[in-house]
Amino acid sequence: MLLSLAGWRSKRQRSSVRTSARLLAFSSCALLLAGPAVLAAGSQAPVSPAPVLLADEKDRGSSAESERAEARSVMVLPFLNISQDPATDWLGAGIAETVAADFEAQGYVAILGRMDWVSPSQDTPAVFTDPAVRAARDVGTRFVVTGGYQVVGPSVRITGRLIDGQSGLVIETLTADGTLDDIFALQDQIATGLMAAPRRWRTSPAPPFGEGEEGAGVTSAGAVNSGSRNVLRGSRSSDVPAVGGGLSLPVGEGAGLEEQVLRDEGPGDRRIGPTGRLSSPSGFAPAPAAGILAGRPRVAAGRTGQPPTIDGTLDDLVWQRATRITDFVQISPVEGAAASEDTEVFIAFDSAYLYLGMHAHYSNPGMVRANRVDRDRASFGDDTISVYFDTFLDQQRAFVFTLNGYGVQGDSLLGGGRGGGFRGGFSGVPRGDRSWDALFDSAGTLVDDGWVVEMAIPFKSLRYPATDGEHRWGFQVARSIQSKNETVVWAPVSRDVSGFLPQMGLLDGLVGLSTSRNLEILPTMTAIQAGSLDRTTGGFDEDSQPEGGINLKYGVTSNLTLDFTYNPDFSQIESDRPQIEVNQRFPLFFSELRPFFLEGQEIFDIRGPVNFIHTRTIVDPRYGGKLTGKVGKTTLGLLVANDEAPGKVDDPTNPTFGRSANTVLGRVRYDLYSESYVGAIFTDRGFLDSYSRLVGVDSRFRVSPTSSVDFAVLTTQNRDLAGNETSGPMFDGGYRHNGRNLGYSTSLYSIAPDFDTAVGFVRRRDIRRIRNDVSYRWWPESWLINWGPEFDYSRNWNFDDVLEDEEARLRLRMTFAKNISFSTDVRREMERFGGIDFWKTRYSYNTNVNTSRIFSFGGGVNWGDQVRYSSSPFLGDGSSGRMFMALRPFSRLQSFINFNTSRLLDPLGESEVFDVKIYRAQTTYQFTDRLLLRNILEHNSFSGTLGTNLLITYRVNSGTVFYIGYDDRYQQGDLLFDDDDEPMFLTSDFERTNRAFFTKISYLFRY
Repeated sequence: MLLSLAGWRSKRQRSSVRTSARLLAFSSCALLLAGPAVLAAGSQAPVSPAPVLLADEKDRGSSAESERAEARSVMVLPFLNISQDPATDWLGAGIAETVAADFEAQGYVAILGRMDWVSPSQDTPAVFTDPAVRAARDVGTRFVVTGGYQVVGPSVRITGRLIDGQSGLVIETLTADGTLDDIFALQDQIATGLMAAPRRWRTSPAPPFGEGEEGAGVTSAGAVNSGSRNVLRGSRSSDVPAVGGGLSLPVGEGAGLEEQVLRDEGPGDRRIGPTGRLSSPSGFAPAPAAGILAGRPRVAAGRTGQPPTIDGTLDDLVWQRATRITDFVQISPVEGAAASEDTEVFIAFDSAYLYLGMHAHYSNPGMVRANRVDRDRASFGDDTISVYFDTFLDQQRAFVFTLNGYGVQGDSLLGGGRGGGFRGGFSGVPRGDRSWDALFDSAGTLVDDGWVVEMAIPFKSLRYPATDGEHRWGFQVARSIQSKNETVVWAPVSRDVSGFLPQMGLLDGLVGLSTSRNLEILPTMTAIQAGSLDRTTGGFDEDSQPEGGINLKYGVTSNLTLDFTYNPDFSQIESDRPQIEVNQRFPLFFSELRPFFLEGQEIFDIRGPVNFIHTRTIVDPRYGGKLTGKVGKTTLGLLVANDEAPGKVDDPTNPTFGRSANTVLGRVRYDLYSESYVGAIFTDRGFLDSYSRLVGVDSRFRVSPTSSVDFAVLTTQNRDLAGNETSGPMFDGGYRHNGRNLGYSTSLYSIAPDFDTAVGFVRRRDIRRIRNDVSYRWWPESWLINWGPEFDYSRNWNFDDVLEDEEARLRLRMTFAKNISFSTDVRREMERFGGIDFWKTRYSYNTNVNTSRIFSFGGGVNWGDQVRYSSSPFLGDGSSGRMFMALRPFSRLQSFINFNTSRLLDPLGESEVFDVKIYRAQTTYQFTDRLLLRNILEHNSFSGTLGTNLLITYRVNSGTVFYIGYDDRYQQGDLLFDDDDEPMFLTSDFERTNRAFFTKISYLFRY
């Protein structure tokens, strides 16, 4: 339904028109939204959206008169519902009706457009693809009004934009904040401000655009002005907070526009858009024809011919002309509210790099948390800005780049496995798997009102589908403000959706990217002089171990990468974090730390009770190769490695002497739709005549925005060196629901007694387990941000149908303002061990406090009944705990102190069975952005060990690094035993057991 109004009216008539329009808008909005045709005022029959709709068309007696009449014609499109809350859909047509009535009352010919004109059609020509411009040209109006609105509680924000329908230039952009009670006043303010814009526009000079900014093969045609952005306040807006969020306002592609932009008269926010493309002040619009991201915010990157100098300042010309994002909305603590601090993000690109500039503003600069640390450490307690790229636009994984105020780099890979995820009931954004490393440039500077950072990401560091046209990626920007426990994003994220990737926005406009292949050569050289205590003679033997190796990486295509390594340097710069090994019923898991196996591990990862691929089983590879990437909707991963460790035995007559094992790992996954796929996995390890093989299929289906179904079916076949063969299956399945308030899941899995894999990690076999849990969370979003109870119940049988375990647990979680969290639970368990059923009751609590930039702490305690796992088991009184503390006295110095303890008492004699205490302190001093000194001290009271590790690191980038270090290990003398299990020393003084000096150099060549 369209309303066409024409002619001048008296003041009383104009008031009557506005009142009638408002009543019509708010009583018949459903018809407005659903109307498939254009109706003339007072008409019941649909008519074609042609220039005949103009009421005074037939009265135009001359070309000049026609031009004057056209100059006072305007089309008002329905305003978009940015909140995406169906309960507020009715506002969009009502706002448009009122704005149209206000324009008509000032002598304009006002026409209302249909909702389907807001989104472009697939057959839109390349020129003037912006739907607003297309609609204006179809109907014959000079100006177009388009906009959006967002409602959060009683607060509302309306943004309107006036566009020249002939050229597509954005003339003015206005924002009005208030409450729903102010809705009429807010609409009138938007209309009044937009009506004043044509007068300024007609008298403004038009300077040329794009001098020196053309990229290779790209002209400056189509340069446009983004319009000024002013904030209007309703009569009651001082009583409510400003409403934030990314307003999705239509903007044009602008191809073929005049080579000019319009200059604002005052000191407003008007900016020059990127070459050949319209840009808005916030830098985005709704995603047109974006498939799974349709309707999400959209930003178009601008091409530049003059790349910025990455020095942590925004004084380069490119930033003045880059696409600019300014509107951010909270995820936490108050979902949907406006960001409490301003953020500016600038985006540009050329054929080789994607450039981002960021300015994080603070009303109180004393809130800034920024430390000079090594890469990938900035996210621990610092304020950061992260950008996410879903380059395949499949909502399966995303590349994440993070910077703090000093430009310290962090990079990770966000996917559906263990690398990271997002649960709708919780706040914040996922960080992903930090083991992934990329080569990119960055720099940052603290300024008077916050901090400024720049980064340049080579397209060679990313994987993306090859195309001759425009690249279209999923895109998100997130900023954390630690002192406020606040997380804000550009594309709004709702807790009503459990996935993070489906709620990203869209980045497009990337054209003409370089097609050169990525080639990286990384030679390494390691020299170690190590010594150890000879437990036979009591002497201290030392030897030197110089080694060299090389790593190659080649981009077969933009989305497939081949890696090869020969004699890889797998010396670990940081050792495994200590774990309590006393009284453990099942083996402990230690994560992979070696770079070659870390990269691309998300492809091989399958979430479940078993680590089907655990590359630490490849102990000492002579060489290895990997092919990883994606072809169409199919993700591929293939790894081969030759492991020399099994053949390193002392006896030359041993048939295994000098022989090596060969390992092959294969993974394929076909993406069905958002966060849903089917996959298959194959592993094989062969050594002499023995082998260990695994084959299986797995799948995940997202059945709703908050629910998913997972399953996996696998089987293994094994033959040892003696010729004994075994095989066994495994099944895992579950249903999970994670909503804003309610969460629940049910899962079951079974692992056969003979299920085994030599390239994986199986903690427990002979198990059939079923588990159910339910939780509920309230969101007061005040000093108490959220809280709620959780309950879960599980039972486990062996394959002889004997009940092995039963557990019921009740937990309470609470999250407070100022970065404080607390949880407590009580558990009632039955555990069968050694043929005895032990009934246990245990309690625990955990807390985390991060209110200060200088000091943070946390920890937890667990106490109650505990089984002593031995040949004569019994039920004792056990307790365990952990505590951590972080000290940051100034930006260059950080110290992290950890304490873990476990203790068991025999209740019969009240004697102490064991008491383990492990202390670890890691202190780092960052001399410059590249040079740091790190010290680690560790002490285990139970084993009587003491260790210290000093490391100097000079890091140029993620690949070019120089290390020099010293490692020393001691043990109490009375706890040292020789080969005959006799004490070596009669004193409890510490005796050195190991010592090592080492250096490592790696230099990355990229072509």
